[in-house]
Amino acid sequence: MLRKITFILLIYFFNACASKQVKSFSIWKEPVTGMEFILIPKGSFLMGNHENDDKESSSEILHKVTISRDFWLARIEVTQKQWQLLMGNKEIHPEKPSPFHNANPQYPIVGVSYFDVQRYLKKLNELAQAYHFRLPSEAEWEYACRAGTTTPFSSGLNLSDSLANFNNEIPSTYSTQGKYIGHPVPVGSYPSNPWGLHDMHGNVWEWISDWYAPYSPEQATNPQGPPSGKQKVIRGGSWYFGARNAKSSSRRTHEPGLWGFSIGFRIVCEKMNYESSSL
Repeated sequence: MLRKITFILLIYFFNACASKQVKSFSIWKEPVTGMEFILIPKGSFLMGNHENDDKESSSEILHKVTISRDFWLARIEVTQKQWQLLMGNKEIHPEKPSPFHNANPQYPIVGVSYFDVQRYLKKLNELAQAYHFRLPSEAEWEYACRAGTTTPFSSGLNLSDSLANFNNEIPSTYSTQGKYIGHPVPVGSYPSNPWGLHDMHGNVWEWISDWYAPYSPEQATNPQGPPSGKQKVIRGGSWYFGARNAKSSSRRTHEPGLWGFSIGFRIVCEKMNYESSSL
């Protein structure tokens, strides 16, 4: 009983904190690709499914996580243009080409496996030796996606076609009726979350650094997931999937050697020594 009361008080505390939104934030532009990064402030949050509404939430057990240091996360998903600046314009997998290859330079890059992303990061790290670029951890991603909120989406209880690019032809208690576009859209086409990040819900799935495993209910600081596994985590939903998949807590898996037509990525930058500017 005491544990249940403590847990309820924790939820109350985090709901109270959810109203504290970052009104201004710092950004930095990476000189090689022009990618913009936003400073995400350290803090604690309740990670996982706050609604506990279906069987899929069994792998999204609510637990307290602390991010003990600030980190810099890309404002948008990596675009086709930003990919091609480093990797060229050839089909990434000519045996099974992406349906959106060269469709629009501001579309998020898709058709990339986890290992393709690692090759991109290796090249970017070689060109920008003062910094280190990597994929976000699952905890970092959800913390940044929520941006201080505890609702299913950083924008509230439901998702609409004015807030994100997702498949609202799939019935869901988390969405309202609207237009289904049926393909990616240029990054940043929808409003940002309270911390200035775009397309954390929908557009394309995003590769995460963690190997998949069910959550532990125990508190954690800077969790990184298991040291090995068979499947990597992807986050955020996409234009092809319904609103349930775009929730802040929703997690799916994908084999690291395979790609998907609605899977892309965004990155974290570390080891920065520069003067930041405020938006």
